[in-house]
Amino acid sequence: MLQLPDLDLLQTFLTVAEHHSISQAARSLEITQPAVTKKIKRLESVFEVELIDRHARPLQVTEAGNILLERAPSLLREARELTTDIRAMNTSGLPLMRIGMSDTLSEILGAEFVGAMQSFAHVVELKSGISPWLETAFRARHFDLAVDSPPFVDTTQVELQSLFRDPFVIAMPKSFKDRDVAEILRTENYVGYGRTSKMGALIIELLGRIGVDRPTRFNFDSTQSLLRFVQAGYGWAITSAFCLLQSPTALKDLHVVPCPNSVPREFSLLNRAGEHRAVAAAAHEKFKVVFNQLANGPWEHVDPATAAMIREANP
Repeated sequence: MLQLPDLDLLQTFLTVAEHHSISQAARSLEITQPAVTKKIKRLESVFEVELIDRHARPLQVTEAGNILLERAPSLLREARELTTDIRAMNTSGLPLMRIGMSDTLSEILGAEFVGAMQSFAHVVELKSGISPWLETAFRARHFDLAVDSPPFVDTTQVELQSLFRDPFVIAMPKSFKDRDVAEILRTENYVGYGRTSKMGALIIELLGRIGVDRPTRFNFDSTQSLLRFVQAGYGWAITSAFCLLQSPTALKDLHVVPCPNSVPREFSLLNRAGEHRAVAAAAHEKFKVVFNQLANGPWEHVDPATAAMIREANP
């Protein structure tokens, strides 16, 4: 079994490397010189390699020691942040946890998720909106965690954990049910989302993949408005299974089929690099539990066909 180094040993090594001296490191750490030497030897036994060249004056790190010297500071920093997060998640919990997610997710699982996270914070604050506002607000530190889908502007300072997938569907009036889908796409009005939203941008790309090249007759920023227009017989739309659950009253008047040549959009949990890792890990597990419970319970009662599509996209 792989043996991991004690964090105290790493700190001792860094101190010796900084001072190039066992005696000065001992004074800095307020321990004896033999204790410093013993810790360095223990660390070398973990890695099975010499880290300090004891014959050089002043002391120098070896080639292997240089690798550890480069990486050890970040290991110590992450360990301290992890300790802080875990200690914060005791019975008293965090004072406040701020989570951002899309309007759609907020409506179909937000309440259940907030309830599941109450043991981790005195107050769980949920804010919702549409992308790209959601990503911008997260980067501006308005949230501690966010749930969003690609494309992302920049992920270099963000850690992502995959949560669930949302399949695309074609929604049309019930009166279109017995008609050929290809013929409907070619001849009937297309009802679309606004181009400024992530959903709108994704669907514009998807239209090209299914061979639809025609102007949008009607554009909407909200799923409810879009589906009402489809429900009333004004045309067809591409939306997603999650969005259908957001408007259950419209489902009785819609005919829904999977969208051909489409890949489900994937939602991820975002936390800023090096921040709230323990909280994010706990939130990730809670999200998965809540999602599975809803997909096999309440969503099944709302619309079995939609719930089945969601389960198929999330095996």
